[in-house]
Amino acid sequence: MKKIFLSYFSFTQSERRGASVLIILLLILQAVFFTMSFMTVPYETTAEEAEWRLAWVKRQMNERAEETKNGTVPDMATLFSFDPNTLDSAEFRKLGLKEKTVHLLLNWRRKGKVFYKKEDLKPLYTLSDADYERIEPFIKISNTTGAEHFSSYPTYKREPEPAFLNLNSTDSASLVKLNGIGPTLAHKIVARRQALGGFINYEQLLEIYRFPDSTFQQLQQKLRIDPSAIIKIKLNTCSIEQLKAHPYIGEKVGNNIILLRNGLGHYENIEQLKQVPLMNAEIYRKIAPYFIAE
Repeated sequence: MKKIFLSYFSFTQSERRGASVLIILLLILQAVFFTMSFMTVPYETTAEEAEWRLAWVKRQMNERAEETKNGTVPDMATLFSFDPNTLDSAEFRKLGLKEKTVHLLLNWRRKGKVFYKKEDLKPLYTLSDADYERIEPFIKISNTTGAEHFSSYPTYKREPEPAFLNLNSTDSASLVKLNGIGPTLAHKIVARRQALGGFINYEQLLEIYRFPDSTFQQLQQKLRIDPSAIIKIKLNTCSIEQLKAHPYIGEKVGNNIILLRNGLGHYENIEQLKQVPLMNAEIYRKIAPYFIAE
């Protein structure tokens, strides 16, 4: 009986050797786990840091969603030297600017806004700090429109005022001869006339950015308007780019003018513009004198 009992607790030489190897492996693994517990430093995220990370992720997601919704996610930007006073919409987009920013820039210029230095772009509320810092080194404002161009004007000797000036043909050099008009305001008047295609009435001067009301009252006695000098837009052959560039039309109404023309085949008279979607009496009153149905 004793021999049978001992036979359950006795091992052969090969079994003892295998058991020894197993014990050694277990001890090595235990030592490795024990050492790693000292090498690994657990990282605990504070509630404040977790809240900041969550807010950042939400902000990025909201900005991306808004840009995608408005179609303002820019393509790969191309940076190059440019003058914000002369660049067109396509070139602005190449810089990677959002559509809202491009529209606002061009709208400012149509109203006679002139950029004299780089910092003049900062008030654009749609231009982010990141975009400004990205394009700022490439802004090159020419001396003909920059502040340097007008630095010598305090010593300018004013010539006698002319009797009358034709607002639709006079140049800035003639305009500065009038009391109340300096080089900057003269440049704005000419820029606005070019954007419109000509002035129809004196009140259009008040649409110019920061045009003094007191100056407006004085100028009416010195200016004349020649309607024949207005540059007309050919309603049946004009492009969408021509329409979009006009201060009174814009892209949406311009597209509708083209769509109605395609539907009609051609415009027979200007009054057919009243059928254009989004056209109201105020817009029609402003734009009708600038069109010709041919």
